[in-house]
Amino acid sequence: MNPLRICARLSWLSWLSSLVWIGAVAAEPQASTVRPPQGAADQAEWLENMIRHHRFTAAEVRAATGLPDEVIAAALKQWAAPSGSASDASPGSPATGSGTAGVDGKIRVLPYPGGRHPRLGFFEGAIDPQRDTKVSLFAPWQEGGYVVVDVPEAIWSHLGLNYLAHRHLPTIWEKAGQRLEPVEWSQRADGSMAMTRTLPDGVAFGVRVKSGVRHVEFQWWVRNGGMQALRQLSAQVCVMLGQATGFTNAAAGRRILEAPFAAASDASGRRWVITAWDGLNRVWQNPPVPCIHADPRLTDCPPGETREARGWVWFYEGEDPTTELQRLRREFLARPLPEIRRRQPIPDKLVVLTFDDSVASLHGNVRPLLKELGFGASFFITEGFSFLTNKADYMTWQQIAELHRDGFEVGNHTRSHVGIGPDMLGRLREELTHIDELCLRHGIPKPISFAYPGNAIHPRAIPLLQEMGFRWARRGAQPEYAYETGRGVAYEPEWDHPLLIPTTGDARPTWNLENFRSAAEQGRGGRIAVLQFHGVPDREHPWVNTPIERFREYMHWLKDNGYRAIALRDLDRYVDPMDPPQDPWAVIRRRQHAASVAVPK
Repeated sequence: MNPLRICARLSWLSWLSSLVWIGAVAAEPQASTVRPPQGAADQAEWLENMIRHHRFTAAEVRAATGLPDEVIAAALKQWAAPSGSASDASPGSPATGSGTAGVDGKIRVLPYPGGRHPRLGFFEGAIDPQRDTKVSLFAPWQEGGYVVVDVPEAIWSHLGLNYLAHRHLPTIWEKAGQRLEPVEWSQRADGSMAMTRTLPDGVAFGVRVKSGVRHVEFQWWVRNGGMQALRQLSAQVCVMLGQATGFTNAAAGRRILEAPFAAASDASGRRWVITAWDGLNRVWQNPPVPCIHADPRLTDCPPGETREARGWVWFYEGEDPTTELQRLRREFLARPLPEIRRRQPIPDKLVVLTFDDSVASLHGNVRPLLKELGFGASFFITEGFSFLTNKADYMTWQQIAELHRDGFEVGNHTRSHVGIGPDMLGRLREELTHIDELCLRHGIPKPISFAYPGNAIHPRAIPLLQEMGFRWARRGAQPEYAYETGRGVAYEPEWDHPLLIPTTGDARPTWNLENFRSAAEQGRGGRIAVLQFHGVPDREHPWVNTPIERFREYMHWLKDNGYRAIALRDLDRYVDPMDPPQDPWAVIRRRQHAASVAVPK
């Protein structure tokens, strides 16, 4: 085996030592790369991706999804390709692809679905390839096929191999016996795609992919949430050409390796795929795959900081690639990196404390304890129930203003505390404006956070909340979980819309410390636990009452175990509320499906 085929980054010693591990992997049963779709909508999306665009065969669809033959057969009829196309070919044969443009005439970019190996050749160097970091770029030429970009295929640092998108060499996590859970790409509201992964040591990395008419732009970043500086950070980004029409045989085309560019032509020499990275480590090719590389590197990254690099893949058709490379250098690499606000890595043990309904005990009991422990929190204010007449059970506006002066967030919970349904939507603006105006009248800033009354949500509420300047909104755990249990799910910033943040735990009088812990401990691996309380105690609503003794136990447990408690508005330190997912309901459907298949029939 030629060591250059493995990776020029490896020394002879590391290559020879890796042979033992490779042999062990090869001897084991291969890990399954099947990923069943998460519900009907997810299934339809993946089937269209695989059959219509990637031209998968039935066997390849089955390998990617594990779906029954009859479901696959129906999908093949729905997305049938013309006779003689790649849908009639044998598994693993190159597909011509649809050749159609994406949105607004831009390059079509789709998550690579797995099921068909993205490489041609040297398969022993990529066992069980993961789809987590792979995207397909469909060439802008008619029946041009697609290239698969593995971004990143691998990440290296002074610690060793931090990440690898297939099995071949052992990462530092495999050596430690730790398994990385699969992740997926998410579609963002601006039309881009994003992927984020948090490693066991708190280091997170991600990629943003944005399509243009003749090029696709990539942004790779690393956020150091660990305890030590990361040095010698670099990545391998593999542009695999084998599924692009005319690029199957690397020897038949031309190659240009002139830093920062790596370029390859088809057999005719007129169509080119070109890549480059700003923050370049090296350019190279691996003919047996075939593929080209322009691999990025990052400067050293201390704890709490972020480093990033940008890259491109261009499609060029013409006789003069040298002049084209000069143009690309001027028009792309000469541009400065855009200024991006540096947000902090999401730490483990981060919780958001929220308190609903303006209950008097929130001022008398909760406020002093949170101040003592140094915790932040959001208090969502309504004038519903008997707020206007019952000051034994509800705060005054003077007390609400004191919460603000103490540094806590005052949020909007509507005037009347009526659940947001079709009948409520018509007066929602007035309900919100009433609380906004009273806040301003009492020296409290206009709220930017909202909590859905009764945890009732409606799709038409989101545009209105956006229009009125709300950046964050907390819902309950419904519809994923029943209201009565108080059980919920952690907030996943990559997937949850900032105006549909789920409750991880809604405290109940039947709860004990174990219930509270199970909710709070979901705040890890890039997820955030959002905890919902009402009165402490709550005499008017006993079904959501929390006894003061129990509440003290909960808060001291957080403090003793190193948790950080913040207000909903403080999520801005970690999450960009102006970068929501394209489909706010996709993650809800996914969770509902996961819950349904987990319940024994």
